[in-house]
Amino acid sequence: MIKKIFLAVLVLVIIIAGIVIFNTIQFSKEIVSKPAKEIPNLPDSAIRHLQQAIQFKTVSAGDGLPVDTAQYVAFWQFVEKNYPLVHQTLTHQSFNGLSRLYKWEGKHPEQKPYVLMAHFDVVPVEAATEKLWTVPAFDGILKNDTIYGRGAADDKSSLISILEAAEKLLADHFQPERTIYFSFGNDEETIGHGAQAIAKYFEENKIHPEVVVDEGGEITVENFTELKRPVALIAVAEKGYMSFDLTVEMHGGHSSTPAPETAIDVLNKGLVHLREKQMPYQFLPVIKEMLNRVGPGMPFLQRMAIANTWLFEKQLIGEMEKDKSSNALFHTTIVPTIIQTGIKDNVIPTIAKATVNTRILPGTTVEQVEAFMNEQINDPRVKITHYSPPDKVGPAASYESVAYKKVENATYQIMKSVIPVPFLSVGATDSKYFQNIADGVIKFSPTIDAKGFHGIDERIGVSDLKRMVFFYQIMLQEAGK
Repeated sequence: MIKKIFLAVLVLVIIIAGIVIFNTIQFSKEIVSKPAKEIPNLPDSAIRHLQQAIQFKTVSAGDGLPVDTAQYVAFWQFVEKNYPLVHQTLTHQSFNGLSRLYKWEGKHPEQKPYVLMAHFDVVPVEAATEKLWTVPAFDGILKNDTIYGRGAADDKSSLISILEAAEKLLADHFQPERTIYFSFGNDEETIGHGAQAIAKYFEENKIHPEVVVDEGGEITVENFTELKRPVALIAVAEKGYMSFDLTVEMHGGHSSTPAPETAIDVLNKGLVHLREKQMPYQFLPVIKEMLNRVGPGMPFLQRMAIANTWLFEKQLIGEMEKDKSSNALFHTTIVPTIIQTGIKDNVIPTIAKATVNTRILPGTTVEQVEAFMNEQINDPRVKITHYSPPDKVGPAASYESVAYKKVENATYQIMKSVIPVPFLSVGATDSKYFQNIADGVIKFSPTIDAKGFHGIDERIGVSDLKRMVFFYQIMLQEAGK
């Protein structure tokens, strides 16, 4: 009897091993490579224009908080002065006071339009970190073929690149085959009211774009080093954005006679418990497709795991969870970003509050996130309330959509040996407001491993700017094909 069981197990193991090896061999195909074009040189003015754009302190501190509107107005005056052909040929209108929508009439206006998007507001620079910057954060310094400053990567480079591409094509007497819109938001770093208003205008006027392209994914050479080829992360969807307030209210008083627990103690314990465990992982179809497209070029063991996720899914995801960037592709992330409490060193505060930001995977609800937070904290003294309204993110773009194919094709032309793959953007973008009204919304900028997003020494290489301008030129020139 034992011998029969052993033989049965052995046969089963052999069958499984055979299936695994067969799937791995079938998966081991060469990844497509297409020839790239030589990228034209940038005019010196393009570099100077991005430097100047950075110098305008168009800071979004938070939804409902005041902004320095003079900086925003001055920014638009700068744009009008430096892109004269754009402003002679294209029409534009303002939304939400400071956002703009440009319209470039095409030869065939009956065709569905394209929309190229960017935003020009930036996050603040923490006062305590200013001394840690290599150069002043708003000076737009050019150093070692790199442009430094808040907004260099997120997202003034996209806006300047779109305008540079348009100005160049207009100088060559180019007119697009179909109508093109440029949607430039003024408050993407908060709620995106400007983009919301523009999307509402499209909906009310029955304008149904075929292609929308905004920031999101990028080209990476750092995250798939085994491939020894650049990978273009072309995001077809994005995570939802939602913030919560965690509040504890307890008796405070004189610091000389503290109670066993204070509001700060309870809040701190709640935050520790909240961060001890992640929400369960989800292996979304878009991430499976991404891995399927890079998998054939990976070393044998990784290739085997990707080709046989039915057997190695947990091990594969366990490895990817070790890196914070890839971990965010599998989990709804929850992290405290603001803590507010205390007024004086000898006063125990009565109220302690933390703001927690979440980036929610498609298919997960706000109610599920809130329930998880309550379960983890497990203390009714910590009250959870909504800090911001939940995102209403529309459907993902198809990998077979015109939008994806157009961006994929342009990416092949601007980067040698690139591997374009579908991707999930872990950051929020203005383009989410277009997902219910467009055939396809793509979130992608052809920068290579951009540095300093929302942090210290934000910067972008001149080579990236050069590539971005050419990318948008291709998108504009091939819009009618």
